[in-house]
Amino acid sequence: MTHSWVSGWKRYGVLGCLCASAACTVRDPVALINTEDGGGGPVASSDSGPKPTPDDLEAFCASTGPLLLVGDSVTGAQVCSGHLAERAFRFALCTCERLSLSATMTTDAFRSTQGLYIPGGEGGSVATNGGVSANDLLRVGGGLSAGGPDGISLGSGLTVGGGLYSGGPLIGNVSAQVTGDAWVRGDVGVASLTVEGKLAVPAGRVMSGAVTASEVRREPVDSVAPCACDEGARLDIRGLIENHARDNHNAAVGLDASTLEDFRGERTLELPCGRFFLTRVEGQGRLNLVVRERTALFVRDSITVGERLSVEVVPPGELDLFIGGDVTVAGQFLLGSPEAPARVRVYSAGTGALVISAGSVLAGNVYAPGAALNLSGNTEVFGSVFVRQIESSGGLALHYDEDVLSLGRACAGEK
Repeated sequence: MTHSWVSGWKRYGVLGCLCASAACTVRDPVALINTEDGGGGPVASSDSGPKPTPDDLEAFCASTGPLLLVGDSVTGAQVCSGHLAERAFRFALCTCERLSLSATMTTDAFRSTQGLYIPGGEGGSVATNGGVSANDLLRVGGGLSAGGPDGISLGSGLTVGGGLYSGGPLIGNVSAQVTGDAWVRGDVGVASLTVEGKLAVPAGRVMSGAVTASEVRREPVDSVAPCACDEGARLDIRGLIENHARDNHNAAVGLDASTLEDFRGERTLELPCGRFFLTRVEGQGRLNLVVRERTALFVRDSITVGERLSVEVVPPGELDLFIGGDVTVAGQFLLGSPEAPARVRVYSAGTGALVISAGSVLAGNVYAPGAALNLSGNTEVFGSVFVRQIESSGGLALHYDEDVLSLGRACAGEK
């Protein structure tokens, strides 16, 4: 059963590309934009780039698997979106700066292609290039890696379903349990530590409390930075957007690149299969983006929505959304569906704050290594998050869809 985050809303029109399978032909796709007064239809096209040949769009829509994008503006070489996703979303949560948690955080994992989410699945690793400070229960279904020299400071219990790495001390008057191996680069100062695998601690570092491990090794522990946060290691989001400002399918489906500038009221943009480009998205009303096919959308500047933003991806559709600036949503942000988070991948080059208000839904994968994610109240995320830092006023639960790690296997046809 397909879950729709826009069920209950008034729907306007139908997607122009409704095929019996995922394949579309050139005469089928059309972009539709609809307004709350019932008006709408194909979007008037402007010159947003060279018009693709019929064979180009037909081949794109008829193929399967992750999307092929233009990654090299000089040679036209292609890059597969599946490989981008595998690089960006290796962890349920990755932060470039210190991870500070005032309330409970839990992670687990599932595979959406094998069925609906069931709580408690193994997996859902957490990593940070800084330290970890947790005042409440921290339960990680996969591994936990804290690369910063301040290490891991605990105010309540810790349970790790995989391996543990601490770039500094592991401290707190609490109990910690690790299913895999553990590497601690500083002192060990917890009430009790149980490691089912091996424990490595440098010689000269103090180990206090009750420590149990299959083997304790006094050996050097290397410094690591588990999240690829350096400028040279980040995905070139703005470069991909620039390439697709010139090489896109806008003209073939009648999409004007400026159609969502300064919109008002409620707007619904339904995109068919293809690669599309918009200059910016800005309006004081409500925006619904609907995708049912294999779609990539490139937004040159920021996304600013005054009331509510919904991004609905209906299986077998999938969306790669690239944003050159910040994402600002004053009201609810409804992203994807918990039934298939791996089908939604959002890449933002913004450096501001992404504020998620109460009642929002995050069911996709968000890559914004320069941005701060601000969560209001208790939050449940289906998918993964890679940000500069995260601020949460309540509990945080992350349910990692491991299907995002296998997208690269379907990258047939990459050149």
